[in-house]
Formats: sequence, structure tokens, C-alpha cells
Amino acid sequence: MVETLLVAVFGVFAAALLRGFTGFGFGLAAVPLLSLALPPAKVVPFVVVLQVIVGVIGLRSAWRLCDWRAVRGLSPGMVLGIPIGVVALTAFGANSVRLAIGGVILASVLLLWRGLRLAPGPSRVLTASVGLAAGLMSGLASMGGPPIVVYLMALSPRAAVVRATSIVYFMLAAVLSLLLMTGKGLIDREMLLWSLASAPVLIAGTYVGAWGFSRSAPHHHRITALVTLSVLAVLLIVRGLNAW
Repeated sequence: MVETLLVAVFGVFAAALLRGFTGFGFGLAAVPLLSLALPPAKVVPFVVVLQVIVGVIGLRSAWRLCDWRAVRGLSPGMVLGIPIGVVALTAFGANSVRLAIGGVILASVLLLWRGLRLAPGPSRVLTASVGLAAGLMSGLASMGGPPIVVYLMALSPRAAVVRATSIVYFMLAAVLSLLLMTGKGLIDREMLLWSLASAPVLIAGTYVGAWGFSRSAPHHHRITALVTLSVLAVLLIVRGLNAW
């Protein structure tokens, strides 16, 4: 019991620390870490509740710097893509999905390392396509964040804008997921109690991450984000290949 509690506390703190610094990555870090301590069926709803809490915490500071045009353009694709991804999940094996997603993320990261930039005010088709890709990846593997982050980093060289827009976007996505899960009965009293008990650690990790961001150079944010995405891509590819 003590070991489970320590793993859960560490998972929440580490994920909150990453999210506080970069504006994204809470789910990417929290789901695998918390899966070591909690039943898999409980992890995703638990993480969604925590994402809403952490989103509310960061919303005030992110509101002014957020690229609202990007958020509006990306959201419809996400909503449309999620159910398509869920349907597609039944047609493809888990390993094939991991390899495909890992390959897409890795290719996108390589383009960003080479200096990929989007012109201000990209077309609605491009923005909607990115949102759709994020929705598909969310439905397939609950990993819709990377396309959004890659898009925002290519769109703006300002780390503060990328971070703020990520916070707002993922807050809205978490609220939508929370509503859907509540409707399906996945958010129960026990889940809410876990979330309240985790709130102090969640808030602490978020503020430490935000403190680090406020005292770091802009390129540190970019490097941290790219390294996080690169590690995720490699892990997905390796896991997919090992199971073949």
C-alpha cells in the first residue's frame, strides 16, 4: 500500500512538473507512471480529472498570451477525429498503431529540429487537418497532444505563447473528456476522492514547473518539448517492434 502510494505521488508530481514547464505532457507522463500503481481502467479517468484541475490552475496566467485563433481552428478537428480514431482502433492492431504514431511524431520532431516554421495565419485546412490528426491519435491511443504541440511550435517562436496556448487547448480537451466520461459513469466518488487527495502534489509540481519556466531561457522550453516528444516516439516504436 505504501509503495503504491509513493509511486502514485511521484507520478502525479513528475507529470505536473513537466506540464508546469512546457504547458503540455501531463497525460503523456502520468498515464504510464500511474499505471504502475493503479488499475489501468482507473488511470485514464483519474488523469483526466487531474488535467482539469491543473488546467484551471494555469488558465488565468495563460489566458492573455493564448493564440485563440489556433485554439478555435484546432478544436473542431479534435472533436471529429476522436470517434473516427475509436472506430479505426478495431481495424488495426495495437502494435501497428504504436509504430505509426511513433513514426509520425519522430518525423515531426526531426522537422522541428531542422527549423520548420509556419507562416502567421496558416490556412484553415492545415489547422483543421492538424486538429483531425490529434483527434485520430486520441481515439487510437489517447495521445492527441504531440500533433498540437508540433503545430504550435512551428507556428510561433515565442515559448510563452506556445505554452499558454497548449494550456488552454488541453484544458478544453480535458473538460470535454471529463463530461463524456461522467456521462458513461467512469467518474465516481472514489475517483473524486483520489483527485482531491492528489491536489496538493499536483499544485506543487505545477508551480515548481512554472517557476522553472519563468526563470529559463526561451530555447530551454523548446529543447525540453522536443526531447519529451522524441523520447515518446522512440518508446512507442521500440514497444511496437518488440511485440512483433
